[in-house]
Amino acid sequence: MNKQIVLAKRPVGWPDESCFRLEQCPEPACGPQDVVVEAVWLSLDPYLRGRMNEGPSYAPGFALDRPMVSRVVGRVLESQNARFRKGDWVWGFLPWALRCLTPRGEGLTLIDPSLGKPSLAISALGMPGLTAWVGAIELGNPAPGDTVFISSAAGAVGQLAGQFAKRAGARVVGSVGSDDKVAYVLERCGFDAAFNYKTRSVDEALAELCPKGIDVYFDNVGGSTLEAALRHANIMARFPVCGMISAYNETEDRGIRGLQALLSKRIQMTGFIIYDHIHKLPAYQARVAPWFRDGEMHFHEDIVQGLEQAPTALIGMMKGEAIGKRLVQVAAE
Repeated sequence: MNKQIVLAKRPVGWPDESCFRLEQCPEPACGPQDVVVEAVWLSLDPYLRGRMNEGPSYAPGFALDRPMVSRVVGRVLESQNARFRKGDWVWGFLPWALRCLTPRGEGLTLIDPSLGKPSLAISALGMPGLTAWVGAIELGNPAPGDTVFISSAAGAVGQLAGQFAKRAGARVVGSVGSDDKVAYVLERCGFDAAFNYKTRSVDEALAELCPKGIDVYFDNVGGSTLEAALRHANIMARFPVCGMISAYNETEDRGIRGLQALLSKRIQMTGFIIYDHIHKLPAYQARVAPWFRDGEMHFHEDIVQGLEQAPTALIGMMKGEAIGKRLVQVAAE
């Protein structure tokens, strides 16, 4: 039988395994113009936590007792659609299931074999990579000699944002949650400096590692790290805001102190959602894919095996246990 993971209840604060349920479900039947996809990799991302809430009308959450949905790379098992053939690699926003039906193939995108490993379509050469590019380069606009500070620097987005800023000639400093992650961003991603925010004060670290102030802050976490970045920002600094993971599991809004710096320092603070930029993905892939093929950039995929492990892997990712991009491998490549 086919299997899927559904949202069993909405979390209050931090989610746990009881919020999910693994259940059997029917095998998909391929009708006219339809496509059946076998999942191979599921993408786990911080934004999924917000979708587990009920959400406002303009951003509704996942339905209870229905499958969780995220970016999935899979193989076409059966197709009655002229755009797809059996064996094609595709990606789309698909349910957490072993196999699923895609009516009329809507929402599926063929993966160009020249990009390399198919999982890159939902990691370094997919939305995490495009998010890093838009935030670090298009909104951050780093110039040679600028200081760029990146929070959650060892994550799927942060590890790339730092490397893009380095290619632009900036000095890059990252905050991470463990000493292993400090070593990772320094040794593998080429950051100029990094610190473990769990073992030292962010203010103290920024004073030491960014003595000339911060010109660009790529914000993935919000909270006290954003407050510290505001204190150390230079005049006309740019703050692309990608996420605020420190608040995703809070039950009340604690607010951000020090926002007066936006005015006094003329800081440009821009929140962005990557879906508004998805039309840029082909151009991004064409530009960046050769850098990975030639070994000029590094990207790590943290892979957990088995569909049934997806809930635990998602919770662990939100608690910071992964280095790089966390994926769940559902089937053999």
